[in-house]
Amino acid sequence: MNARLKKELIDQTGHFSAGLIATLLIGMVISVIYAAGIVMLFAVAREIKQRLDRKDVWYGCAWGCRLDLIFWALGIGCGVLLHGG
Repeated sequence: MNARLKKELIDQTGHFSAGLIATLLIGMVISVIYAAGIVMLFAVAREIKQRLDRKDVWYGCAWGCRLDLIFWALGIGCGVLLHGG
């Protein structure tokens, strides 16, 4: 397997898992919809911080950033569905 593809699979699995687990855990304490919003807010803030650390503009979300946010959102969505609404 290509090393870059392997790294990307590990990275996106982490984003999906983090979104899923965080949504389920926070959803135990507050409404799962609020939990989903909080986790997505964290994901966006994390992506902005990564761009700022690389000296990029904070609002420039390129393909890699978008892919990360897609997998965060998939994990969050699955967390909402598994929680039961």
